[in-house]
Order: sequence, then structure tokens, then C-alpha cells
Amino acid sequence: MKHLKTATAAAMLTVIAACSAKGGSDVKPTLTEQQAAERVESYIQSVLTVFPPATERKPDSHSRSECTDPTDNGPRGRFEISSGYQLLGLDPATFDDHFDAVVGWWKAHGFDIVTDHRPKDQYVFARNKTDSFDMSIEANDLGKVYIGATSPCVWPNGTPPAQAAAGSERDIPAAVPTTPPPAKSTRAPRRPRPDVEEEDYDHIDWTDAGPM
Repeated sequence: MKHLKTATAAAMLTVIAACSAKGGSDVKPTLTEQQAAERVESYIQSVLTVFPPATERKPDSHSRSECTDPTDNGPRGRFEISSGYQLLGLDPATFDDHFDAVVGWWKAHGFDIVTDHRPKDQYVFARNKTDSFDMSIEANDLGKVYIGATSPCVWPNGTPPAQAAAGSERDIPAAVPTTPPPAKSTRAPRRPRPDVEEEDYDHIDWTDAGPM
């Protein structure tokens, strides 16, 4: 029996891919978290219009994940916003048609199909060419359908903190201050004291040990 995929697994697959190819490493302003969450929800609600009106939509997941290892080589401190729904009341015999309808909507609204595992697995992943938001649709062996969206990495308030902006300049070498060499001493080198046996210590003339 095939491994049963869950909504959590679908969300994780979306999150893992969400940072890929999403721009360079420049520190730049982004959407705020709130704006990203609103766009995620807007994409989901828009694509759900291709399903029959009677389709029940059950919120399945909502997450805020830090981009701790973004593949765009960007700085840390940014977050991805994800949301997903389980769709109820769909006949498994119609899944292929529903998947085709979703893929058609994506292509008509600026999404590229990144991964399509059909017919082996019912899973399709897409990315918007303009804003790098990701979407996915998946059905498992239990006849459950999940659809979700994930934002690219965004700053909580839309602007990078000062330390992140400063970090983007770390590759520029700072000027190394030059320090003049210490002046040569004009004192005569001190004459070393001779090695003596302990019993001769009191008989050494220390007045000839050189200037102090």
C-alpha cells in the first residue's frame, strides 16, 4: 500500500521548496507578514472557485516558519507564511478533472508548474512567476484532497533590520589602519647578569650590570 500522505507532509513539501529560486541575496524590503498571509489566503480562495460550490472547505493548517536555511542565500530573520485546506465531499473518480482544473487556473494566473507527480501520485506543485508564492494540490489514498499556498521569505514588518542590512556589506573588506612601527630605543642594551652558584651570590659586583 502506498504511503499515506498527510496535510502536514504536503505543507512541509511546499515550505521546503518555497525558498528555492526566489531572488538573490540582496537585502531588500518585502511584503509584511500580514500582507503575505492575506495573499496566501487570496490565492487559495481564488483557486477554490474551480471546485463545485458544494465542496466543503476545512482549514487544515496555518504556519509561520523562519527561513533558517534559505536557498536564495538571503539573510535570516525572514519568515514564510503557509496555509492549507482539506476539501471534503469530492468523488475520487473526479479527482483527475479537479486537478486539471486547478492546473489550468494556475497557468492562467501566472503560475509555472514546478512538480507534477501524476499519474504515479496525485500531487502538483506550482510557483507564481511574479511574486514567487507557491501553491500545491494533493490527494491521498484515503480520498482526501488538500490544497495550500506558501509565501516567499518575508520580513515581519516588510523591511530588513539594521543588522541584516549591515550583514549584506560583510563581503566588502574594511580598510586596515596602519600603525607606525615603534621608535627604536636609544638605550644601550642591558648587560645580562652572569650565572652564579648560590654560594657566590653575595660576592657578585652588580654595579657593572649595565645602565638601568
